This record gives sequence, C-alpha cells and structure tokens, in this order.
Amino acid sequence: MISLIQNETIKILRRRRFMIVVGILFVIMTLVSYSQYRQLRESRNENWRAELQERIARYENRLRRGRMNESWSRSMKAEVRRMQFYLDRDINPEQPTAPLVVRSFANAAGFLLLPLLIGVLGSDIVSAENAEGTDKLLLTRPVRRWKILTSKLITLWMFATLTLLAGAILSYVVSAPVLPARGWDAPMFNGFQFTGETLKVDAVRELPLWKDALIAYGLEWYALLAVAAIALLLSVLFKSSAASIGTMLASLIGGTILTRISPDWTAGKYLFVSALPLAEYYSGQAPPYDGMSMGFCIALLGIWALAAITAAYTIFTRRDVFG
Repeated sequence: MISLIQNETIKILRRRRFMIVVGILFVIMTLVSYSQYRQLRESRNENWRAELQERIARYENRLRRGRMNESWSRSMKAEVRRMQFYLDRDINPEQPTAPLVVRSFANAAGFLLLPLLIGVLGSDIVSAENAEGTDKLLLTRPVRRWKILTSKLITLWMFATLTLLAGAILSYVVSAPVLPARGWDAPMFNGFQFTGETLKVDAVRELPLWKDALIAYGLEWYALLAVAAIALLLSVLFKSSAASIGTMLASLIGGTILTRISPDWTAGKYLFVSALPLAEYYSGQAPPYDGMSMGFCIALLGIWALAAITAAYTIFTRRDVFG
C-alpha cells in the first residue's frame, strides 16, 4: 500500500497541479495581506466604534427596504446582531493582525476556494489514467483493485490536508511582515445562534484565537475530505479528465449559487455544497436554510462522503477492463 501511495503522489506532483494550487494561494494571500495592511493604516486614526455603528445602520436600512430574498435577509440580521454584540462589549472584531488573517482564511477560503482547488486536484486522479493510456495496465496489475483505489483516496486526502496547511502557513508568512504578528491569545467569540428574529447569546463562548482557529481549520479539513471523496467518485465515473473536472466545478459553483438564491427550495439543504462552509457556520454565519445546525451539516457531509466512496469502490472494482 505504501508503494502505491508513493506512486500516486509522484503522479500528482508530476502534473504540477499542487504547485499551481500553492501558487494561487500565494497570490491570493498577497492581495489579502496588502488589503489588510491598507485597512490597518487607514484605521489607526479612525473610530472603529463609529464605523461599526455605521455598518449596523446601513444593514438595518437595507433590511427595512425588504428588497432581498429570505436567505440574505436572515444572514444580514444575524450579522447585525453579532456586530451589536461586539459593540456592546467594546471589542473591535476586525482589528487586522496576522493571526486574525490566518483565522479568517478558514472562513473565506472554505466557502468556495479550497473546495474548488481540491476538486481540480482530485477529479481526474482516476480518469487521467485513461488520458495517459495507462488505465488498462492499471486494472490488469496483480494488485487488488480496492487497494489501487484506496491508495488514490489516501493520496487525495493527503493533498487536501497539505492544501489546507499551505493556505494557513502562507496566510501567516505573507501577512506577518506587514501586519502585527502577535495576537494568538486575542479573545474570539463563537456560538451565536440565530432563531427567527432573536439572536441567542446563551451559548456564546470565549476562546483564545489559536484554539478557535484550530477548531475552524479542523471543521474545514473535514469538509475538504468530503469534497475529495466526491471528486474521486466523479473521476471513476468519467473516463475524460475534462468531464470529471468540469462536472466537479459545475457542482461546486452551481450548487453554491443555487443555495444562495433559492432559499424557498428547502431540498437544497441536502446538497453537500450547502454544508461546506463549516467554519463560517461555527463562527455564527446563518446557514442558507432553516434547520441546518452544525450537527446536521457534519452528518450531511459524512453521508455524502460515505455514499461517494461506496459508489466509487463498487464501480471501480467491477469495471470491465476493455469497457
């Protein structure tokens, strides 16, 4: 099994897609760090309380107009109450620091960027064998097929983990030279619960930023493992790399748009894309549909991953060599 995993690792590195993924993360984090640096310079002489009050007033005005769908309205109401929570306790929730950039990366990138990158990495891990003409050789090797597919799945999970770690490390390394590098013990508040028109703060808990970041990254790691499992299934289903990658990207992008613009379609909460931003939901962002608790989202991703892995193994082990 170890030799199979090594072989799959070499294949992925040879295609240089992981280096491209790291390069994309580096460019994005450079732009984000520059933006945060400018925000830090501009905010030194500004009253953050006045700015927060202005944002609350702006959101409330938009809510009073009522020109938005239910999903956006719920999210905006939740954000207003969260900002009011920090304002009442005299805490600036957006003081830019390098540790805060690391923590924010889990929320922002976990929404769509990281799933897209994992989709690109994994959606052709099997179908690429057909493009390279090695599929028949692969299936006729004196190794049980389930071991071959397991090595591909483990390798894909490894690179999903490395991608998440690369994002976290780059977000700190790139931002630390231009932003305050300390602040890992800064207080973070999570556990906001938004029900109807009421923000429940009974379960709000205070954690140091480093511990809060570990939880957020752990949740996103779990979500990326589920994305990798689904990407593996698509790679088994399609013999064309373009078809498998295209289907994966369309599912992620189309599903994300659908869950945001169709809040009345309640069946949308069972799509795996609706549960992907686990770090955002953990931070207090309202999910697009009612009834989507953290436990529901974790269970939903687990079911999708298990179903995808089961289907992938069933199809791959029974595939006709000359089909």
